[in-house]
Amino acid sequence: MIGLALRVTVLMVTTLLLVSMTLLGAFYLQRASETGRTPLAPLPGRLAAIVELLEADPANSARILRAATSPDFRLSLRPGPLGAQDHDEHPRVAALLQRGAATLREHALSVSGQRASDEAGDGSGALRVTVALRDGRVLEAEVRGASLRRTLGRPFALATMLLVGAIGLAALWALRAQIRPLEALAREVERIGTNADGAPLPESGAREVRQLVDAFNRMRERIHGLLEARTRLLAAISHDLGTYLTRLRLRVELIDDPEQRARAGQDLHDMHQLLRDALALARTEAAGDAQPEAVDLVALAERERRERHAEGGQVSLHAPATLVVSGQALGLARVLSNLVGNALKYAGAAEIHLGRDGAQAELRVDDHGPGIPAAERETVLEPFHRRDHARTLDGGGSGLGLAIVADIVRQHHGEFRLEETPGGGLRARVRLPLANAGQ
Repeated sequence: MIGLALRVTVLMVTTLLLVSMTLLGAFYLQRASETGRTPLAPLPGRLAAIVELLEADPANSARILRAATSPDFRLSLRPGPLGAQDHDEHPRVAALLQRGAATLREHALSVSGQRASDEAGDGSGALRVTVALRDGRVLEAEVRGASLRRTLGRPFALATMLLVGAIGLAALWALRAQIRPLEALAREVERIGTNADGAPLPESGAREVRQLVDAFNRMRERIHGLLEARTRLLAAISHDLGTYLTRLRLRVELIDDPEQRARAGQDLHDMHQLLRDALALARTEAAGDAQPEAVDLVALAERERRERHAEGGQVSLHAPATLVVSGQALGLARVLSNLVGNALKYAGAAEIHLGRDGAQAELRVDDHGPGIPAAERETVLEPFHRRDHARTLDGGGSGLGLAIVADIVRQHHGEFRLEETPGGGLRARVRLPLANAGQ
């Protein structure tokens, strides 16, 4: 997709090219009208034709010179060879003439500059071209006026193209300066709700751009306010309901029937877990202002493995000595806890794999349980989603575990996806940027 800067630059450069071509065409048409005749043959071909005539008919050299001479193209012959006065002051012009005609490439040729003779009356500059003929004579051609302009037309056109290119680059630089606020705005839009969500954008650039940036800053403030209000609301509800749950737990102990007491206790536990997970999800979504820190994933994974082993869980760890990312230790610990707990719940065992892939750290939690069909792997990341067979009263879960993981990973500019473990089961793959890609 072509960006706005490139589009506008192409239009400007195209316009400049058209204007330059129009000016060049008008210039040559004007010069042709001033001389009262159509432009003469190109100088290399004209000189080559005169050289061939002089060498083919030396006896009529004077007539040939008179016929070919004009006010802006004067010819003369003198004895050769070329001397010190015929030094080449303009080797590029000489090379241009020789490339233009094969006959001139077979003769020694030099080009020098001089002032026009007094007969010109305009004091214009002229070029003096000397060509050594095969019979020893030297042909001198003094070129000025329209012929000289036609000879130097190509360098003039080249200078015009260079000027247009310079103007185009300047226009691109100016446009980039104007569009830079839009690029910064696009980056900030991607950062909303993440750990990198920073200060309000400075309002700069064109009037419309400043209005857009101002509207974005106010929108971001409203989003932050809504997230903070929701977090406070959930925290208040969780606190108040927690008080009632504590009272109910004490009253459950008074139930005589052991089976009913166990079921009631499980219900209370599930309610408490639901409140805790809902509050955790809200806090991760509103954690954009927290400052990131260096976090060693290997240390977090080893602590998770030890805690699960203490509870009787089967968890294995395969990791390098260290793997440091930038983020929040509590949030990343929650990612490990949720993924390992999910694997233990549905498969009875979990395998933690940590490694490095280029500039990113990779965390994999594998299990060999029932897995999740590919068609459902996106929907299970939505809050409160539980697969049908998990919707039971016996440990069905809150449906927030994987949603919390996905939100924390997004906060850390990472990638989270569910795959199939080779041999069957579920693989949870998390990729996070390394704290220092060069380490």
